[in-house]
Amino acid sequence: MEKDNVHLKSTEKNSRLDQYPRIFIYYAKARSNVYIFALATMVSLILGTHANLDPIIVAKVVTASYFLALGAYVYNDMTDLEVDKINRTNRPSVTGKATGSQLANLVSFLFGVSLLLAATLNFYTIFISIFFILLGIAYSHQRFNLKDKFPLKTVVTASGAALLSLLGGAAVTGLSWPVIYAAMFFFAFFFILGPLGDIGDLKGDRAGGRRTFPIVLGMKLTLMVMLSVPIIILSLTISSDIILHLNSKTFGIYPIVGTSLATLGLLLHISKRLNDVSVIKSTRPKMRYLHVLMQISLLVAFL
Repeated sequence: MEKDNVHLKSTEKNSRLDQYPRIFIYYAKARSNVYIFALATMVSLILGTHANLDPIIVAKVVTASYFLALGAYVYNDMTDLEVDKINRTNRPSVTGKATGSQLANLVSFLFGVSLLLAATLNFYTIFISIFFILLGIAYSHQRFNLKDKFPLKTVVTASGAALLSLLGGAAVTGLSWPVIYAAMFFFAFFFILGPLGDIGDLKGDRAGGRRTFPIVLGMKLTLMVMLSVPIIILSLTISSDIILHLNSKTFGIYPIVGTSLATLGLLLHISKRLNDVSVIKSTRPKMRYLHVLMQISLLVAFL
């Protein structure tokens, strides 16, 4: 009888452990946008090495970036359950595919592996990783709750994105101008993605007492903030062309200019439908694709 109990406990433990790969897959699908962080890290790495890549370094830093970003999102969902229910998000925390303790264990695993990988690279990558984790915790933890404060919600998420962009360059050559430039673009794009998400989550954010861009500024001013981003990127690109002569290269600044104009056009297209949640939510993936195109444009301009 005692042996049967021991065997039963062992089986239950193994069953619980077997659930974590599934929970990871659930979250990788639910938070499919996390790939843009890994992409930004990869682009920064390519810019930092001038495309002379070491496969081991690539594997380490891109995996660390992905795990850091996913860990921050999972931790946010742990603290955001009630708001996500109101907004009817399709995430494992809401659908019941993962418990709070399982999510906590997953966050610990993701952050722990990221730190180990960063520690095998250099001081700068471990510093950026620790800073990112602290920022992610301060963003979501109830003691700090930066996501409920205006304008810190967007500023903090944009800063976290910039850190993961810098992570790639820091892994190899340090913070060269192309690496910093890419991080600035990633930071700026979150002043489109962030408010777009806030508009889509307006109902839940109001119920949760949050102070987001559309709640504090209203729809019109929020739109103006988003429209200013591609205009700022265009201004920076033209200034950089004058200083760095990017246009002397094969394609130069043209892909960046084209992507900025496409972003501006998409924002103008939805400007009169900001109250339509379905339109806003369907626009966010398109904006991410434009960001991917922007990252590729940076490679064309600087390599």
